[in-house]
Amino acid sequence: MQTSKQPGMRRVDSLDWRPQLLLLALLAFMTLPWLGDIVFNSKGEPREAIVAVSILDSGSWILPTSFGHDIPYKPPFLAWLIAVFAKIFNGGQVNEYVARVPSALAFIALCWATCRWAAHARGWRFGLITALMLATCAEVFRAGIACRVDMVLTACSVIPVFILDRARSHPARWRYVAATLLLSCATLTKGPVGSLLPCLVAGVYMLFARERFWSVVWRLTAVCLLSMVIPALWYWAAWRQGGDAFLSLAYEENILRLLGKMPYESHVNPWWYNFLTLAAGLLPWTLLLVVVPVCMRRSLFDGLRLRRWIGRISPNALLCITAIVVIVGFYTIPASKRSVYLLPAYPFLAYGLAAAFMRVRRRWPAAVMAWMLSCLAIAAPVAVLLYAVAHDGEISVLGFVTIAPPLVCGAWWLLRRSRPVWSSVLCAVSIFTLYIGIAGPMVLNPRSDRDVALKLAADRPTGHIYQLGNEPGIRAYTMNYYLHDRVLPCAQAPADAPSGARMIVLAGTDTTGLAAAGWSRPDTVLTRSCDYRRPLMISQKLR
Repeated sequence: MQTSKQPGMRRVDSLDWRPQLLLLALLAFMTLPWLGDIVFNSKGEPREAIVAVSILDSGSWILPTSFGHDIPYKPPFLAWLIAVFAKIFNGGQVNEYVARVPSALAFIALCWATCRWAAHARGWRFGLITALMLATCAEVFRAGIACRVDMVLTACSVIPVFILDRARSHPARWRYVAATLLLSCATLTKGPVGSLLPCLVAGVYMLFARERFWSVVWRLTAVCLLSMVIPALWYWAAWRQGGDAFLSLAYEENILRLLGKMPYESHVNPWWYNFLTLAAGLLPWTLLLVVVPVCMRRSLFDGLRLRRWIGRISPNALLCITAIVVIVGFYTIPASKRSVYLLPAYPFLAYGLAAAFMRVRRRWPAAVMAWMLSCLAIAAPVAVLLYAVAHDGEISVLGFVTIAPPLVCGAWWLLRRSRPVWSSVLCAVSIFTLYIGIAGPMVLNPRSDRDVALKLAADRPTGHIYQLGNEPGIRAYTMNYYLHDRVLPCAQAPADAPSGARMIVLAGTDTTGLAAAGWSRPDTVLTRSCDYRRPLMISQKLR
């Protein structure tokens, strides 16, 4: 039995497998069976998946190219994982399911690690509630089922913070090795920020916890520098292969983006945007941010007396406050702001929300949450079925499995009205599972460009599919993925293309010279492309 010696912590058996197995089963049920049901319907997912396709087709694992000559905007760790899973489990073919498996596994690992970290402070019941509240935050769940770098980055950067926190009371060399390797993976996922920010969070927390300054600096500097060794080898190999073009892109993505000096506008938003996205990303638990302070106003008032408050705060609460302030503050600096940048703060926010929820579990805010989520859990399956009937929506056989759990969870609270915290959490789990199993595929699949791409592939099974317009930021990512990386961007309509060749033309693109080069007038095939929300047209080479 391992117990923590930090003040305010309970004695928890870290080897107790029963709550951990229960959590892993729930998380696996929420994600793994349905990952392939939603086809790619935005530019973000196919942009990442096509890198793995290029790796498997070309055999280049260092700096693969897509669209003929484009190099990836991010380091290749996610693409490596997708390629490995595709090679082992799917005969070397990348599909929607395989492309999302790394994110889903990172999502499960993050929630499991959060559960263990919280349980060491307040017991397994609290750990389970924290993990499930984290899993059912809208932003976290969305990242956990998407082929994007964000969830892999979050897991590889937050779990080391938990490990380093644990190493304070249970120092062991393997903990520092594990943290270093995970931070290396984070750096290989999205650049040096994957290691620098977690070390900054851990360092500030340890200093607030009154550890010796130079001891903290030495340990975390060593961890940070060692975590850069493996990524540095990749950066060196990528520079050898990509030359100045790679260096320019790496400088732009890692330095200019932070300083807000990108040569083009990229997700530029005001400083308050981060707080708006946090409120949206924490749904359905955002309501707790409003109602809980009303019930805890006396405690909050006492908290303003800093000297008295700091002496009573637990180590986990101190880490949560430090992490939230540092992460949100850090991402307030650059002009480029996105909701996914704040994902590393969500485990710590979930800990605070779970603590507040448990604090008021016998008061009206808990009952309000339970009523709201139970009613939603009952209404959601009915609404989904009515939508399917009205719009001829298809529901897979496996998808029908997700209809009963929200009805059961919602009815349980309405009939018994006990345990509002657990009732709320399980209702949320069942609602999110219903989304990925039925609602998501039914609503999002018709928006995809997949059907047009597959028809184009059938009409033109070999050769390049051209795209008019060679600007780096304008790419038909979904079309290119479903055409198996056959799209070749060109600044002007190629006059030497073979007869019968096809060319993708986005609305707003300059089509001057099409007729002179022997191309037909573009025909609109999509009134709204899923990548750029503009009409998409196809032109054919006539001669």
